[in-house]
Amino acid sequence: MAASDEIIILKEVKYKDNDKILHCFSRKRGKIQIMAKNSRKTNSRNLSLTQTLSHISADLYRGKGMYSLSDGEVLNSFYSLKNDYEGFVYSSYVLEILNHVLQENENYSKIFDMTVKLFTMLSESVENIEVLVAAYEIKLVSILGYKPWLDSCISCGSEEGKYAFSIPEGGLVCGDCREKGKNYAYMNKGDVDCLKILLMSKFEDLGKVDVCSKKILKLAGLYFRYHIGKNNFKSLKLLGGNGNV
Repeated sequence: MAASDEIIILKEVKYKDNDKILHCFSRKRGKIQIMAKNSRKTNSRNLSLTQTLSHISADLYRGKGMYSLSDGEVLNSFYSLKNDYEGFVYSSYVLEILNHVLQENENYSKIFDMTVKLFTMLSESVENIEVLVAAYEIKLVSILGYKPWLDSCISCGSEEGKYAFSIPEGGLVCGDCREKGKNYAYMNKGDVDCLKILLMSKFEDLGKVDVCSKKILKLAGLYFRYHIGKNNFKSLKLLGGNGNV
């Protein structure tokens, strides 16, 4: 059965002499695998369609075990990201995230569009890259069902007093509800407002945001990785540990 879809290529694996198996994020179908015949030949029409990170429009055929690539068009290769070290590392981190959180045969169109928007922003400028990636983390974890509670104490609902943030509990905790022996990130109003900006603002409005401290950007990453159940990302090791995300 023939089908058309938009694809982000997460990973390419050599197969036999001239083929590739592509691990992909499909806008309509979630995580899928695609066989790309002869895509490693220098004169293959599929060569440009099968590069990691690329956003393509693809014509697919469903086989017994996986899809096969028939034809397609490159919508954006994000070439500049592949030639900028920091941009490449952070975009590779996003690909690792997607490979971990996505399921097969699920429609993730909102996540797909958000990812394309992030890569487009990063390919145009790597200014404030850490802010954009932190926003992606907070937005993505919220879509996945772990939206942080930032308007009041998550335990009692109090809107007064000094807050701390609990990663396991998923939000703000007031002084009366904090428990001894537990780890909290203590926050002022500016810190809370920054998390709200990361969560609610469009990517194009975050390009010049310069109000988030390193502490909050790191907190966003820690919160994200805790709730997706994975902390060991190969790409982040290239930044030294977990970088600032």
